[in-house]
Amino acid sequence: MEFVGNRINMKTILATLTVAFLIGRVNLFGGTFPAAAALITVMVAVSTVYIYLVPVLAAAMLTCGGQGIDFYGDLMAMIFCGVFFLFFHRQRFTINQRTAVTVAAVVLFNCLYYAWGHILYLLSVETLIKEAAAVIVYIRVFNTVARVLYIGKSPAAVSNEKMMLALEIMAVSLIGSLGSEPVVFPLWTLAILTVQYCKGIQCSLSMAAVAAAASWCQNLCSPEDFAGLMTALTAGWFFAALADGKYRKTVLAATVFTVLAVSAGQQIYGIAAVIAAFVAVPAGMMTRLWCVAEERFVSEPVSDIDIRLTSIRRELMKKKRAFSSLAKLYGEDMGSRQIISHQFTGMARTVDGIIRDLGGKGENARERELPGIPVGEASYAFEHVSGDSCLSFSFGKNKQALIISDGMGKGSRAAAESKLVVTTLAELLSAGFDVDVAIKTINAILMTGRKSDMFATVDLAIINKETGRAQIFKMGAASTFVKHDGKVSVLKRPAPPVGIVDGVKLEYIDVKLHRGDLLLMVSDGITDCDRNDPQCRWLRERLSSIGSKDPDTVAELIVNKAAEKYGIRERDDLTVMVAAI
Repeated sequence: MEFVGNRINMKTILATLTVAFLIGRVNLFGGTFPAAAALITVMVAVSTVYIYLVPVLAAAMLTCGGQGIDFYGDLMAMIFCGVFFLFFHRQRFTINQRTAVTVAAVVLFNCLYYAWGHILYLLSVETLIKEAAAVIVYIRVFNTVARVLYIGKSPAAVSNEKMMLALEIMAVSLIGSLGSEPVVFPLWTLAILTVQYCKGIQCSLSMAAVAAAASWCQNLCSPEDFAGLMTALTAGWFFAALADGKYRKTVLAATVFTVLAVSAGQQIYGIAAVIAAFVAVPAGMMTRLWCVAEERFVSEPVSDIDIRLTSIRRELMKKKRAFSSLAKLYGEDMGSRQIISHQFTGMARTVDGIIRDLGGKGENARERELPGIPVGEASYAFEHVSGDSCLSFSFGKNKQALIISDGMGKGSRAAAESKLVVTTLAELLSAGFDVDVAIKTINAILMTGRKSDMFATVDLAIINKETGRAQIFKMGAASTFVKHDGKVSVLKRPAPPVGIVDGVKLEYIDVKLHRGDLLLMVSDGITDCDRNDPQCRWLRERLSSIGSKDPDTVAELIVNKAAEKYGIRERDDLTVMVAAI
């Protein structure tokens, strides 16, 4: 992402703007711009920040206005897609649903534009169908690249073949956006030569085929040019394989130039220039640059040993973070407890040494993980900061935890207490600590000889993602609600908050959740909003009447209703977490 905290990565912004401008100029079938609408659809799905690409794409399309092209239908479709997906950004559209909306917008706005101009007879149904197909292809391409570049997924999460094809289409499209045959064909040739030198004949022929298809869509180059190029690639690969490795690049370039010179015509000057540049670049530099790009986009095959090493490395990292955090917390107190701090620090350093011994082995491997349970959150703070904290995370092989903690009182002090409880509990559970040990550790931390009393509630739900069975731990927490087949049940268990008494006795509620159920966890600000309704009948009725299964929507509706019930009375902080099974 370009935005990390308060920092802005200007290099990434400039690269994104440049690519977006070139994508906006991709003109297919003599007057359509399918790539612009596809790009804004994907990028707004990544983050609403990328709505700033709308004027960039519009400006790029306007640069083609002097060529007698009626692009206004595609321009309106692109703007509509940006605004539509920005407005409905909270909706979890699938890639197929986004594609359907974009295709419908392109078809509809082109029809409206031609009808408004009384030139509907000029609208070609065949061209419209071709543009719709191009939109579908480009959305898949941009989505594949964005998953690695902007969303942060490991390249191993995307198949190598799919990623390579997406990158080939991207590269060909960016070069083709220049729109000048004497420039485009030589640059395509340079890109394909580079791919052949670094990846071999199969990838280069694949990219040449993509370039041929793009050339047909843009009516840029003749089929004979690409027939000659594919022949040159095959011959060059053969002669380069016979040559000594030291001269392989030169033999490849010379063979390609010789074969293309027969049929290139006026293209020969541009081809000569790019082939000279190809030969002039040192082979070592080209290989290093290719390796950097491949490491960023394409994963290497991994073995079972790599996967196991990755698993060990991740678990050790979690334990190191947990030990370091505990050492810091215990170290804030003077006296004999500092010995505990030194012990945790030593354990963290020991684990760090093991991680260094493992090195980077298995970093590209991935374990099979069950998908996370969708969780929605909503909160309302009646001061400058909420005293409630909440968190949802997966840990172990098949578990997901939901935590809500309410600190003592209100404001920044309560927020610090609840945040300490939530973050420490998450670190301990992720590091493999039992729930019993984790909560007792937090209780001991809060009770260590600090200057003032500290305590906080703990509402913890651990859901087994395979079986659907949940264990709910409550330490001074409000009731939990489960909606099943339209009926709402209440789960509660009295227990003091952590940080009040030593020797916490831990018990939990065991419940079986089914597909379609909603698990609702709340802070006591929700359950105390109506003094005349201590049983929270209003909440059960409200939850039962909500037809939506979207956890964010359900959480927001509950918080809004609770805030309304407070009226003018002094209010507590409100927090709701909803898990959709």
